[in-house]
Amino acid sequence: MTEQATIIDFVSASLRGMALSGRVLLSPSEQSIADELAEKLDQALQTMVKELEQVASCQQEAPVVEGLDELPPFEAFCVGLKHIGDSLLPHLVSEYTDFCEAKGLPKQAFSWIIWARADAFVAYLLQLAQVHGLAFEDAPQKMGKSEQIALANLGAGLRTRMQQEIEPAL
Repeated sequence: MTEQATIIDFVSASLRGMALSGRVLLSPSEQSIADELAEKLDQALQTMVKELEQVASCQQEAPVVEGLDELPPFEAFCVGLKHIGDSLLPHLVSEYTDFCEAKGLPKQAFSWIIWARADAFVAYLLQLAQVHGLAFEDAPQKMGKSEQIALANLGAGLRTRMQQEIEPAL
């Protein structure tokens, strides 16, 4: 049995990918600001994930999404995760823009930080779908064609939403 990755694992993987792309080194003062921003966004991500886990463990009321009752369970789960992503990605981006505005920073200067965190959040939601989505079916099974399509649609929808939120904010 494999261990499930955490949101921090996804952030680390996203940052490693950015480092390999040749991101510019920062001065000590820029690094200090980047560290403060990264900490703020990491705290926001941890809060978001904690709230998702509370919903999953029935400690908090789940959001109501119209039309889920008519879909197969896995597809409904993916639609629910898309709804959650659509709600929380704008919150994450607003944390970024609020920080930049409060510090008087140009929003493009540290854009790689918000891209990495948003990408990690999308990857986390996709992992939730893959790991937990089939649990709603009658018996554990491999993903069939319809589940693969639902997962692909979820990924595409979340990445589109991520771009729609981040690009105008920069």
